[in-house]
Amino acid sequence: MGNGNSKGLSVNAKTIILLILFLDVGFTVKMIHKYNEMKDAGFVREKTFAENMEKRIMKAFGSPEEGLKLVEEAVGEKEEVEKLAATLRTEHASMKSKNSRLTEANKQLLSEVSRLQAKIKELKK
Repeated sequence: MGNGNSKGLSVNAKTIILLILFLDVGFTVKMIHKYNEMKDAGFVREKTFAENMEKRIMKAFGSPEEGLKLVEEAVGEKEEVEKLAATLRTEHASMKSKNSRLTEANKQLLSEVSRLQAKIKELKK
C-alpha cells in the first residue's frame, strides 16, 4: 500500500481466508453428521413405536389379524354412514324445496282467505 508495488492480498490475509474456509467446511461436515445421526435416531424411534403398537394390538386383540379385521369393519361402517349422510343431504334439499313451496302456497291461501272475507263483508253490506 505504501509504495504501490503490492500484487494481490498479503500473506496474513490469505492465511485468514484459508482458516475461515477450513472452519466453514468443518462446521458444515459436523452439521451433516449431526443431521444424519438425528435422522437415524428418528427412524429408530419410529421403528420402536411401530413395534410397541404391534405389542399393544397383540395384548388387546390377541392377534394383528383381529385388529385389522376390526379396522376394516370400522372403515366399512364409515362408508355406510357416508352414504347415509349423502342420502340425508339430498332428502334435506328436497324437503327444503317442498317446504318453500308449501310456505308460498300457504301465503297464497291466506291472501285468498283475506280477499274472500273482504268480499263477504262487502256482500253483507
